[in-house]
Amino acid sequence: MSNGGDDGDKTVFRPSPLQGLKRGAGSPGEGGYGAPPPLSRTGHAPVAPTRLSDDDVPLPATPPRIRNVMLAEAEPVLALLAAVRAGRVRMPMPEFHRECSKAIATFERAIGLHYPEEKRQRAKYAVCATADDVAQNLPGIGTDGAEWARRSMVVQFFHENIGGDRFWQLVDDMLRVPSDNLDLIELFHACLAAGFEGRFRVMPDGRRRLQEIMTRLHGALPHVRSLSQIELVPNWRGEKAPAARIGLNVLALAAAGALALLVLVYAVLRLMLASSGDLPTDRLAALNPDTRLTLSRPAAEMAAQQSEQASRIARFLEPEIREGLVTVEEDAQTVRVRTTVGQLFESGSDELEAGRETLFHRIGRAIEAERGSVLIEGHADNDRVATVRFPDNMALSEARAETVGKLIRSDLTDPSRVSTKGLGESVPIASNDTPAGKSQNRRVEIIVPRRY
Repeated sequence: MSNGGDDGDKTVFRPSPLQGLKRGAGSPGEGGYGAPPPLSRTGHAPVAPTRLSDDDVPLPATPPRIRNVMLAEAEPVLALLAAVRAGRVRMPMPEFHRECSKAIATFERAIGLHYPEEKRQRAKYAVCATADDVAQNLPGIGTDGAEWARRSMVVQFFHENIGGDRFWQLVDDMLRVPSDNLDLIELFHACLAAGFEGRFRVMPDGRRRLQEIMTRLHGALPHVRSLSQIELVPNWRGEKAPAARIGLNVLALAAAGALALLVLVYAVLRLMLASSGDLPTDRLAALNPDTRLTLSRPAAEMAAQQSEQASRIARFLEPEIREGLVTVEEDAQTVRVRTTVGQLFESGSDELEAGRETLFHRIGRAIEAERGSVLIEGHADNDRVATVRFPDNMALSEARAETVGKLIRSDLTDPSRVSTKGLGESVPIASNDTPAGKSQNRRVEIIVPRRY
């Protein structure tokens, strides 16, 4: 059943009507068959205790809302009949007869103020017929069955021996106009569930036909018609409560944590890769001698002549050459401006030391007048570098060449002329065994093609 008000969707368990039957029953033979039930001060017949019931379901905090008074008042007697029929409650037949008599009498009085005479009589007959049908078909009752038939509930309350077939006649009559007999239909359905079978008990297909009648009764009820055809129970969804949502802060923290983990894994793998590549790189570099190769045959001495192109660049950079910041050199194919300042960049970084940008802006303006492409090479000494950003000297020299390239591009009318390249420690111009030699090898060279 359900509570009224705002809690109408909550399930409330109604205690078993057998709860009143406690241990310590009186004498089974007390009063014999058909003894009139004694009345209490309130006029209701008290239910005699039995020693064989242990129903102890607690009463709900809020009384349940009763939809069908007739069915609610019939619960004690129907529960007793179902319990005895199932063997859950055992008692002698005389005692069972007295309990049924008292329960039916109480039921008759309880519905007296709620229903007209005809419906009260039909309801009382259904309960009496069910009690008689269950009692006379219990196993092992012997001569008690005949005594019950002589003093049956129908005989006791109607003073005539009405056959069980009248039960089915009433069912057919009620189903013709179900809207006028809703409480009765539900009561008759409960009587069938409690154990009334009548003539169908001995029929070969009696079980099936009983099930069909119960289905018809159940389907005639309005609350059944309003149920979904696919949902087994109406309140299976439970209480409506907003789903817990994960806040943006939690998602942001989770994303940040995942990103940090990925960055850490990347850094570790990058450092491991750089470290594992040092040995092959050293062996490859060892194939080349530290000094330049020269031909052993003597060659005729030739007067070195500086090209006009190299002269123009040298004249423009004359102040820097005097300060020992750069040199201008040329060979058969190129003219190159080479830095001679060992500390151009911050240690292990591609950031220029303060004030060094001016030097490269001057070089950029010097080569603006020269035609052709401009190649910027970055060089390093043999001191190992192993960071996440620069896993080796090759990566560091590439980044430093790109830093200089950005400054040179800003001084050219055509920045697309400039390209950059990192060579690491692969092209030394001095020995790396001394600090002075390492300082010379840490350099940047700006190269333009020689024009004739």
